[in-house]
Amino acid sequence: MADGGDGSLAALASVGWTLNELKVTGPLDFEHEAKFAISPDGKIAALELSELCGIKYLTAQLSPNEAHTRAIGEALLKISTGSWQELWLLLGGSASNDGGLGILQGLGIQVHDSKGNAVRSGLSGLQQAARIDERSVAIIKEIMRGRKAVLISDVSSPLLGSKGAIATFGRQKGLDRTGRLRGEVAMRRWRRLVVDVTKRDESKSRGAGAAGGAGFLALSFLSAEYRSGASSFLELVGAHEAIDAQSTVFTGEGRIDESSLSGKCVVPILEIVKKKSAKAILVCGSYDEGVLNGLISEYPITAVVALSHSGLTKSEQISNAAEVLYDQLMKSFQKSWF
Repeated sequence: MADGGDGSLAALASVGWTLNELKVTGPLDFEHEAKFAISPDGKIAALELSELCGIKYLTAQLSPNEAHTRAIGEALLKISTGSWQELWLLLGGSASNDGGLGILQGLGIQVHDSKGNAVRSGLSGLQQAARIDERSVAIIKEIMRGRKAVLISDVSSPLLGSKGAIATFGRQKGLDRTGRLRGEVAMRRWRRLVVDVTKRDESKSRGAGAAGGAGFLALSFLSAEYRSGASSFLELVGAHEAIDAQSTVFTGEGRIDESSLSGKCVVPILEIVKKKSAKAILVCGSYDEGVLNGLISEYPITAVVALSHSGLTKSEQISNAAEVLYDQLMKSFQKSWF
């Protein structure tokens, strides 16, 4: 199962999609091999942000001002000669706050500052952006001629404001309070630039705030259709048919908190579990107690297994996640789960 973030390509591969490789520039300018997927009938190409330029590549520390999404534009350009008819952009696991600026740069489209110089990548470049090449719309229309784009994400939030890309997700990508305030100002200016060029305002559309604003770029320039990541994958993997009253379903994520209630895997799966009178085991790294208690009162959750129960430090939990998870499962195991 997946919801548009990490593991989405693996979920597609499990239902017959073909994985291919290409070389792209990671979120901090280093090249690496990355995978993309083609549907069994060859009609759909899927690019996973997490695989191309996700936060998993920031092994040392977060880089909220420098991390970018150029790899998405590079990948789209490289696969544009293929015969696919529909593009799936799987937007989750993002490292950046660049509003999709990097996507344009990866496509070879220039964005300039007030002096006419090309801006850098990342939020630092977004803060200097003053003009987008007017040919950008025509360039992207040519690439997408006769094709459609679909934005698949667990995030349905708008681009701006208290529930937007910077306010909601900026902190987890490394922005402090001052950084988030400056980032919001830059994103508001970026919205105006994009609207001026595309003649459409998608800033309040569902998914605009996904992946540091990359969703806004996709909605604006690619005319992408938004789809819930969890719902899309639940249908793909046949979850409704696979789960019945005899099932015990394991589900979860890194941290179960308020964001878990906004379209991620957990709640849609729990809805099916409840409907089918099955049982659920929640597995996570950590959780917000209030959110967790709310879920337990609403759904047939038999147990909660968390890395945080191990007593280890957060860094130890992350670096040894598989082993810690196994230990916690074994310590918690009850026959009554099944």
